Amino acid sequence: MKTKIELEQHIIKITGIIYNEYPELSKYIIEIPINDSQGDEINLKNLEDYYHSLEEIVSKYAKNTHISRK
Repeated sequence: MKTKIELEQHIIKITGIIYNEYPELSKYIIEIPINDSQGDEINLKNLEDYYHSLEEIVSKYAKNTHISRK
């Protein structure tokens, strides 16, 4: 499992890709999920889920519009 910092860096990178290459998808970007629980595991899980959801949106959109990512 990736660390919180690694996940945050990946989220920043993919949101940059969305804003630069697929600005029409920016409406799907929400703030990084905040976790009120005390355990880091749940927070990491939330970040990981959020990253994978962004990754899936970009992947499906690029595939459906026949645009290849750089």
